[in-house]
Amino acid sequence: MNILYLPHTQIDKLQWDALITASEQGQVYALAWYLDVVAPGWDAVVELDEAGKYETVMPVPWQRKLGMRYVQQPLYCQQLGIYTLAASIAGATYRQFWAEVQQRFKYVVGYNFNTGNQLPQQQEQTYTLYLDLGKPYQELQQHYTRDRKMNLKRAQKAGLQLLHSQDIAPLIQFFKDETAKRIYGGVSESAYMLLQNLYRALQERGLAQLYYTLDAGGRKNAGCLFIVWRNKIVYIFNAAAAHGRKLNGRTLILDHIIQKYAGQEFILDFESPDDSEPDIVHFYRSFGPKTMPIPVLKYNRLPKSIKLARELRVRLVKSLKDSIKAFNSCSTRLSCFC
Repeated sequence: MNILYLPHTQIDKLQWDALITASEQGQVYALAWYLDVVAPGWDAVVELDEAGKYETVMPVPWQRKLGMRYVQQPLYCQQLGIYTLAASIAGATYRQFWAEVQQRFKYVVGYNFNTGNQLPQQQEQTYTLYLDLGKPYQELQQHYTRDRKMNLKRAQKAGLQLLHSQDIAPLIQFFKDETAKRIYGGVSESAYMLLQNLYRALQERGLAQLYYTLDAGGRKNAGCLFIVWRNKIVYIFNAAAAHGRKLNGRTLILDHIIQKYAGQEFILDFESPDDSEPDIVHFYRSFGPKTMPIPVLKYNRLPKSIKLARELRVRLVKSLKDSIKAFNSCSTRLSCFC
């Protein structure tokens, strides 16, 4: 194998994107322009064929803090991993590619491979939910849960209207007002700026589909952003306003996407969170998707003093989260008696 670690300035992005587009594992997340937005300065591990062309590649998104470089999965980028023009990926390829990362980084917070990767060694896993849209809509809807069918009817009876929009500002504001406050530590302004930059890049390439639902008064009350590339539809971002959360706008939008692409060779990727968000996972599962595992590799070879300080901080944050969760749970139970 002729495997190289390439710093960002040495990556041939035209050749890179051609490989990602042609590979069986290809995903929008791994395209060079997408990575340039969500992980500026990313590096890569590449394997060259006999003619010196890229045959297999793996993006390496890294950051720097306190003078230390480390690998971390970027925002708005659930999967990365290895992509190839070959018919399959050998176990030795995974090991050698990852060895290139280990030689250069003492700390990997977490690196998500993709659903087309099968690592030979034991590793952690997260998952996403895929809905195969290659069946008629009526058959797909039969797999909705009873509650989802009922909530879809409620949204239709409420007279909600769909709006295909180019303005992401209301969606971000919904998230700031209704979702960010429930995230421990809040959400930095840079995360919203990153989403705006990504949306512009997607718009320029005709890959973004942004929908809102409007109530009877014409007010936007929920929004969903999708990325459509190759045979995948990625449910990348969504939020609802306080006055619209019970109107089931997101159910209506998702059902619209399922109807629109039903009977075609598309996969709807819900970008499911892990089990720490059971309500969200339950909502996504109500549309009948299948669970797809995502291998995750991480390690920490930092000096013991730094490692201990980080572990203490992680324990403190977890303790605070658990306390807040317990308090909220107790408050909810008490409210039932008021």
